[in-house]
Amino acid sequence: MMGPEGEQAFIKLARAIGLAQAPMKQLGSFWTKLWTTFGNTIRWQFTTSALRTITGQISTAYRYAQDLDESLTNIRIVTGKSADEMVRFAKEANAAAKNLSTTTTDYTDASLIYYQ
Repeated sequence: MMGPEGEQAFIKLARAIGLAQAPMKQLGSFWTKLWTTFGNTIRWQFTTSALRTITGQISTAYRYAQDLDESLTNIRIVTGKSADEMVRFAKEANAAAKNLSTTTTDYTDASLIYYQ
């Protein structure tokens, strides 16, 4: 209805829209990549934090077991008790430590002082 001039205007408008779509797609792709990277970073931080917590707890438990073993060995050396007697003592020490709201190692360290 607008004639050749209207047709040319419509063609120019269609080209402009086509040219504008490419940068918009690139911008959309950029934001998508940025959002994905951000999400991956958050997941990595949570995973790293969880792994540090787990390894820290394992390390603490290992050190505690070593300290308890050393304390029980020292009691065995001082008292001359057998390995079976020390197993029974360790169970009793654990129950007593729970009742006293302390650790088994603290209880066995105090027992060592008593036996010495």
